[in-house]
Amino acid sequence: MNDFVTALHWQSRAVLGRHVRVHLRKWFTGLLPPVLDPVIMLLAFGVGLGSQMKSLPWGGGQVPYLAYLAPGILAYAAFTTAFFQSLFSAYVRMHFQKSWEGQLTSQVRLEHVVWGEALWASTMGTAYAIVVCGVLAVFGALGTVQLHWAWMPVALPVIFLAALGFSAVGLLFTALLPSMDHMSLPFYLLIVPLGFASSTYFPLPDVPWLQAAVQVNPLHHLAEGVRWLLLEGRITGHLAASAGLSTLLLALLIPLDMRLLRRRVFGDA
Repeated sequence: MNDFVTALHWQSRAVLGRHVRVHLRKWFTGLLPPVLDPVIMLLAFGVGLGSQMKSLPWGGGQVPYLAYLAPGILAYAAFTTAFFQSLFSAYVRMHFQKSWEGQLTSQVRLEHVVWGEALWASTMGTAYAIVVCGVLAVFGALGTVQLHWAWMPVALPVIFLAALGFSAVGLLFTALLPSMDHMSLPFYLLIVPLGFASSTYFPLPDVPWLQAAVQVNPLHHLAEGVRWLLLEGRITGHLAASAGLSTLLLALLIPLDMRLLRRRVFGDA
């Protein structure tokens, strides 16, 4: 519980504020990935592949593939953004830019730095998801995909919490990876498998072991929960499952991240 309380300390908010101010100086370059990525995915998969398969079974009926894909891209954007912000960007700030070192010379403690990084990663993940919503709204205005946007505010708190849980995973790799040369490992060992086994791009096959495994995958529940909201305007248990699993990730990994990063930063045994 103390770890969660630390997230509310002014020092944690100060670290978050520092990252916000730095990002606002270069927002125009940071805006390109969340805009171009969904455009490329929607054109390549939704329009390209969707023109070949038209619709697929979901929720007891048939839905256009582009409509199925759109919420998955939104959830996946929050996932990848939060993960890479807490992995690559946090590692650079810790190891190369020495930002952590400078912050630790003030009234900020390591736990504040860690929570500041996690809050920043989840903020970016949520912001990128909102940008993706804007891109999808443009596609909707063109008549390509129709979604129930009025329900989107319901999903945003769950997206933020899920991104916070994903950031705890990213910080774990920040603590463990010995160098930048190893950054590709979590991508191929975690990001790609979780992304393809989470109903983001296509419905999962009815394989018992796979169906059992995805029940503990917060990204799967986030994608499905957002999909039910935007396609059917229904709140389902998937959102609660995503929130619960993300909270569990935080409870398990943040204390571990603290210990491992303390050892790495200070050399404590």
